[in-house]
Amino acid sequence: MSDLANTQPLLQVDDLRVSLPTARGWAPALRGVSWQMARGQTVGLIGESGSGKSLTALALMGLLPERARVSGSIRLQGQELLGLPEPQLCQLRGARMAMIFQEPMTALNPLHPIWKQIAEPLRLHRQLGESDAKARALQLLERVQLPRARERLGAYPHELSGGQRQRVMISIALACNPDLLIADEPTTALDVTVQKEVLALIKQLVIEDGMGLLLISHDLGLMQDQVDRVMVMYGGAVVESAATPELFAHRAHPYTRGLFAARPRLGLARGTRLTTIPGSVPELMDFPAGCAFADRCSLAVDECRLTPPQAQSIPSKTADETRHWVSCPRWSWP
Repeated sequence: MSDLANTQPLLQVDDLRVSLPTARGWAPALRGVSWQMARGQTVGLIGESGSGKSLTALALMGLLPERARVSGSIRLQGQELLGLPEPQLCQLRGARMAMIFQEPMTALNPLHPIWKQIAEPLRLHRQLGESDAKARALQLLERVQLPRARERLGAYPHELSGGQRQRVMISIALACNPDLLIADEPTTALDVTVQKEVLALIKQLVIEDGMGLLLISHDLGLMQDQVDRVMVMYGGAVVESAATPELFAHRAHPYTRGLFAARPRLGLARGTRLTTIPGSVPELMDFPAGCAFADRCSLAVDECRLTPPQAQSIPSKTADETRHWVSCPRWSWP
């Protein structure tokens, strides 16, 4: 690998904007998302439902709705992905970038046994024959610790539990050793014990293969244990970004502080009401021209509703030297 490949980011996103058609016109769903990821780095994306997390993942994979309007830049190891013809995107999906979807029961094909679904990217991208692909599928199922993997090669998705289906999804995503792995709420609908096992497995595989991981979730505790850096999204934009220990110790954006204040904590007296953020996430067409959070923010002034905030680097309060970014001119430490 060249020195340039070693120094350039694995993934670089610049001013990504996505608009979607609605009955009321074009709605800005992503509003200037920018960030980058190094090889081997784990990045978490958190925020309320409707903040743009899953849409960001779909944009990275080139899976946006057909009529979506997209601008900005997405570069995977220097290769621009926006505007890439669909045949070339198909060569990248499953090979250099892969995604673990939120609900495996709807993502898996109910008409095919699981080994064929794992073998599909191997046959497509690695040109393996059927017997070699089936052997590799077994290796992958064993790697993700599916119990009685050999016996279950011919099983159909409905014959497996939720945790087992999720392991199959991970096997499919890892089949071709991708450079970038996107996990969109990978533990949805799993019980706590299985959640822990699946997350530990993903973390172990990322370390072993040196890939980059984008983990999407609304679970703050999960983020604290699983990722190196956290990005907080609201209204289709990243409002705060910092190394995980820094963000969990010191939150600067009013929305981030509201999210953390709303989480349940051990030691609270019985009957204690959790703090909530007033209001709810508006419809896409109803966001103000300026800060999307302005109408729910106790610190907002008229200017906040008129002028989009710019991301700024603020002093880190921990020993970590990576930058702490916040998009709010009225930011403060709690």
